[in-house]
Amino acid sequence: MIEKEKIKALLRNTKRIVNHQNEMMIAKGENFNLFSVLKMETKEDSTHSAFLAELLNPKGSHNLGNVFLSLFLKVITHQENIENYNKNRKEEIKKSKEDFNIERAFVTREFYISEVNLKEETGGRIDVLLKDKSENTISIENKINAPDQLKQVKRYYNYNKAKNTVYYLTLLGKNPKKISRLNLIENVGFYNISYKKHIIEWLELCLKEVPNFSGLRESINQYILLIKKLTNTMDDKYQAELLDLMMSNIEESKFIATNYDNAVMKLKDNFRKDLTVKLESGLGESYFLDIGGPTKSNKISQLWIHLKSNPDFIFGIESFSGFGHKEGNMFVGLISKPGKLSETLMNLPEENKISDWWRQVRVLKTEDLNPINLAHSYTIKILNNKGKENQSSYKKLLNTCYEQIIGFIRDYEKVLPKELFVNIEK
Repeated sequence: MIEKEKIKALLRNTKRIVNHQNEMMIAKGENFNLFSVLKMETKEDSTHSAFLAELLNPKGSHNLGNVFLSLFLKVITHQENIENYNKNRKEEIKKSKEDFNIERAFVTREFYISEVNLKEETGGRIDVLLKDKSENTISIENKINAPDQLKQVKRYYNYNKAKNTVYYLTLLGKNPKKISRLNLIENVGFYNISYKKHIIEWLELCLKEVPNFSGLRESINQYILLIKKLTNTMDDKYQAELLDLMMSNIEESKFIATNYDNAVMKLKDNFRKDLTVKLESGLGESYFLDIGGPTKSNKISQLWIHLKSNPDFIFGIESFSGFGHKEGNMFVGLISKPGKLSETLMNLPEENKISDWWRQVRVLKTEDLNPINLAHSYTIKILNNKGKENQSSYKKLLNTCYEQIIGFIRDYEKVLPKELFVNIEK
């Protein structure tokens, strides 16, 4: 039986360890991080793919040739020393890696294969592509918050198939969804690697090759700190202390871990319900609202706003989970759903286009113009203020989202064909 006092003691001691870690970070000046200051923490292309590709590039501005690339291959090929996959494929991959010539390799970011062809399972853009003079390739699909795309890993697998190896890079090393990998098997058709393990390990090896007190060394250190922040990684000393504490209170630790996600999901659900009620009142009788997917941490969750006189006309709000397009930041958009309205909506000017379905989009922002993301710890704390004495921050967040959503809808009511809104009461 789980005792309430034991849980309280575990949380108190956990907080003490975290506080010690934070105090040490402050003392070292590690709380200042350029990526965080510039709001670039979770930008997959312009931050993470760009930084990784620059280090991997033998002709990169680091001026250290192929040293970093060599270390990277050493780290990720170690990942392949796993015995639970097809032995024939193992020999094929081993040969491919031995043939990869780092002396004349080059790196391309956002490598365009061809137009996406879902039927043939080909095409798309590879986040980071490594290629040598013999046309051996390593394709890296980089995922921070973006959802998997249809047949994405399979499409990259089919590129340069005889000489290509696909790596699926995520914060914690998770498997791509079935819609992306299809019939491919991990450690056979592709390999999972993580920022938490493989990228940090690689970057720490890179530091050994970089002179002290150099701008390059500090940049790599800053990036390591960013990854540790995104993956909730503690320094080894505090990690060991926390692990010992958790193992000494294993039942209580399991209880907290099991209930944390459910508790946060409930907070997000409550926020979506409150926003739904507020929007229903503000939009009037012309629209009806429909709640989308659940607010699980790895699921895109939405709120759909349908025009009653034409239900195929839909505004959408994503994502109430903090996972999905736009690095999981909340946005309101107009859905270009295939069907009767597709031609009408296709003729509208694009606004922050995400995809063929999301052609007109606005990110929801705070008063100081920071994106609103319901997965951020700061925002979760605000969500927990509902019904409490300091709930003003919750109401402010709710009103901020409401006003921007209403503003977006009213703007598009003005430019869309009048016949769509024949029953709208102005």
